[in-house]
Amino acid sequence: MRKLLLILATAVAPFVMNAQMLTPTVIASTGGFSSNANGSLSYTVGEMTMVQTFSANGNILTQGFQQPNDNITGLIDLTQDAFGSFVIYPNPAVDNMWFGFQLPEAGKVQITLYDAIGQKISDVYHTSYDNGKIVEQLNVSMYAAGVYMLTMTFVSDKDGKSHISTKKFQVIN
Repeated sequence: MRKLLLILATAVAPFVMNAQMLTPTVIASTGGFSSNANGSLSYTVGEMTMVQTFSANGNILTQGFQQPNDNITGLIDLTQDAFGSFVIYPNPAVDNMWFGFQLPEAGKVQITLYDAIGQKISDVYHTSYDNGKIVEQLNVSMYAAGVYMLTMTFVSDKDGKSHISTKKFQVIN
């Protein structure tokens, strides 16, 4: 009887079970893709060193899952609290990082970059905000490896109140 159940389970299992489906995604903190008349270049940071790349006649074949365009994940679904939202991605960052925010009302937004000991490095963003999700890129390749902070200061047009939100991130080279 056991053998019959085992044979029946083995025969039915492929029709009942669903396998995991993998979609082509980049699992890395950063990467990119570019192409020109001579060919293309695709890369991700954090790829295994044993991955081989083959090229012939301007065509390039790389092992692994990669997408041919930059996709910013983690900033599209900005969750809001009572004040709004402020998100940075990726963390840690290598060359570029993105910051995003969405606020509940109109006002003035200033985003400032500080080093680990709190010294101001630069104002990286300053504008009037009306509504919607804002996502901006910040090039961090010229900064030394270490911990940095982005501080968003929002002053409401409605009541003039100031709200401050700080996010810590790391630059790695």
